[in-house]
Amino acid sequence: MQKLIRKFVTNARVLNINKKVRDNPTAFVSLRDFDVTPGGTVSLKAIAQNPNITLYALNHFTREAIFVETPPDVDLTAPPFLYQAQYDNAIRLYSMSYKSFLKLANMMRQPNKQLILIHSVGRCGSTLLSDVFNNLPDVLSLSEPEAFTEIVKRREPDGRNEEEMAQLLDAVLQVQCRPTNQLAPKVYAIKFRSFSTVMIDLLHRVAPQSKHIFLYRNAEDRARSIARAFRTVEAGNVLLDPDNLRVRTKFVPLISQYADRATNGTLSKVEFSMLAWLSGMQKYLEQHAAGVPMCAVRYEDMIAEPAQIVETLYDYCGLPTTPERIALGVKAFERDSQQGSSLARKTLKQDEQNQLTEEHLAEIHQLLSEHPTIKTADFIVPNTIQPE
Repeated sequence: MQKLIRKFVTNARVLNINKKVRDNPTAFVSLRDFDVTPGGTVSLKAIAQNPNITLYALNHFTREAIFVETPPDVDLTAPPFLYQAQYDNAIRLYSMSYKSFLKLANMMRQPNKQLILIHSVGRCGSTLLSDVFNNLPDVLSLSEPEAFTEIVKRREPDGRNEEEMAQLLDAVLQVQCRPTNQLAPKVYAIKFRSFSTVMIDLLHRVAPQSKHIFLYRNAEDRARSIARAFRTVEAGNVLLDPDNLRVRTKFVPLISQYADRATNGTLSKVEFSMLAWLSGMQKYLEQHAAGVPMCAVRYEDMIAEPAQIVETLYDYCGLPTTPERIALGVKAFERDSQQGSSLARKTLKQDEQNQLTEEHLAEIHQLLSEHPTIKTADFIVPNTIQPE
């Protein structure tokens, strides 16, 4: 029996892909994205030594970590979103228990790993900033690795599973940030999905030396961008049952104050998106007040003064700021950072159905008026980089 248990902990299951079945390119990822059949086992050591095998997702219900294998010549950091590149190029999957995953993380642990953690309210240039860091020869920037999502989803507000979530978060950081066939980096940057501000405190606990950057944007302009990208205007209202409301509140904490409207179908998608903006802004304010070291960047400033913002951020992150390196960073502004994805500029329709009306703007300003601190669409958070 002991031999069987030991084999289970030191091996991962191989899953051969019969078919890729993911139908929503921006949805949360899972093993259900693939039709698979079992294909034997492989040692954790083999996974640790293979840079073509990368973490794809966690499944807290089955307590498993899911990995994908991609061809050696594929650079997963080139497309806008890591999870999409992993899915598109996957040739094989692997799954392992949490116990094996924690063991693998210790095998792959790099002492004094330097991390840059990029948070945002969404549609405010975070993918562009990921490219700014990725253009440097000694930095590997990962845009939206998806395993962090499961930690946000499963972390309980009352703190009863905080230790387990911290252990998992540490493991994800160790396994996700690894050298590739293309680069053995000195620094890793992670650009999270827009709700990552809810776990800044946990990230600071697990990786206290990390450099946190928060990106945000005028609320009205962001709402217009969200409407074009996700069609919030034509999507109607939010209607959540109690279970979905409980999960959504973990991602958008302020929705709890509008629970009745969310469950009776009178909260619009534009309002829900605005509550996400407010939740991100509020979380930044809370973590800044708690003493977590962070700097903030406005999208408007980054677009207006790219060289100055890039130089300031490189300096904040402890990276050399030679003219050549600044020029490499600024080069990211020359292309659509989301080119090749469903959110690329050329794929977003600009028709009347996706434009905000005066009624939608009134909804936004009503929510702003009800917030105790953030009263305006162009609110400036503390420690925002101010261009000269």
